[in-house]
Amino acid sequence: MTIRGREHIADWIEVSLLVRGPRPIGLDALLGFFQKSQGLEPQRLTAGLREMSRRASLLGSRYPFKIHGEYAVRSENHATGSTYALLTLLSPGNPVREYLGAVPDDGSAVHFESVVVDAVKSIWGVNGRALRFGWPSDVGRPPEFDLAIQWLAQQIGVPVGLGYRQPRRKDGGVDVVGWRPFPDRRSGFPVLLVQCTLQENLVAKGLDIDRRLWSSWLAMDVDPETALATPAALTVGPVWDELALKYMVLDRLRLVGLAVEQTTDEVALGWVRQTVDELHEHLGEVEEL
Repeated sequence: MTIRGREHIADWIEVSLLVRGPRPIGLDALLGFFQKSQGLEPQRLTAGLREMSRRASLLGSRYPFKIHGEYAVRSENHATGSTYALLTLLSPGNPVREYLGAVPDDGSAVHFESVVVDAVKSIWGVNGRALRFGWPSDVGRPPEFDLAIQWLAQQIGVPVGLGYRQPRRKDGGVDVVGWRPFPDRRSGFPVLLVQCTLQENLVAKGLDIDRRLWSSWLAMDVDPETALATPAALTVGPVWDELALKYMVLDRLRLVGLAVEQTTDEVALGWVRQTVDELHEHLGEVEEL
């Protein structure tokens, strides 16, 4: 296969380091591995390492990999338990999609949405609130869309609007809802509707949230804000610019900066361990270098 772009090269290096464990690996050995397995040229590996340095500078201790100058890279001891590693494995364009399955399953979507819930809460500090609105639900959301809107209105603390709620709808394009109530419990507080996607083509995906419809389903004095969440680590460029013109973008680096540093969800941690184990069959050679 051809690994496209420095973001994906960095992802492949990071996933390979998760498979290898915390032992450092020299850059010459790393280059030899990727030249043999992926046909990667030296300048492209260098671009991937620069992208890793950018991520490290933005995330500090939340970035679970170390780059030792021009000599070696390694993962931290706690890397597989980090929120960053979970999002990296969920991201499109990395070895998980290449070797273990091109289409993410429902469990992967739930793991991602749970991280987004944690991140969105912290946008407003300790008083922020957020929940998963996607179906299937583990927080008590009724499956019927009409009842789900009534349930959500009660959770947020707003009246149900008069807009028609088409029964065939599942979630109205919204996977996570965040809000920040005030002690006076009056209307006019911020609400954020988030669509979560594991797809690679974010521009083609677009945003399925219709703020006009949501304002009719939930009786709010101000329209809700919208966001698109992706586990991909996006760099500055046309894709970012096009997305940011329309809504708040929550990519991997922003989510890791907001969410807890280490994953506490045992189911998600089990998925990470199993995924890394299964990748040994395909990337195990990196352990022997």
